[in-house]
Amino acid sequence: MIQDDIIHELQFIPEAKLFELYDFIHYFRLGLNAETSKRPMKKEKISLDKAMCLDTLRKIQQNDLTGFSEIQDINAHIQNLKNEIS
Repeated sequence: MIQDDIIHELQFIPEAKLFELYDFIHYFRLGLNAETSKRPMKKEKISLDKAMCLDTLRKIQQNDLTGFSEIQDINAHIQNLKNEIS
């Protein structure tokens, strides 16, 4: 199961980087929740590309955030999202 693979990969990420990863995952999930609440409710299966997820985790582990988005300052963007939510 992909969740088991993600948990396995987490073991190899330095603890100092886990905070950044948590923010990324948390706000990604909030974005999914916002998208879902705006759409009419219908059951759809969300499929994930396992290789892409693992590659993303490796990039985060190496502190390589290139290619994630066109956001220039990710920390400022995360803070703005936090301010919008609160």
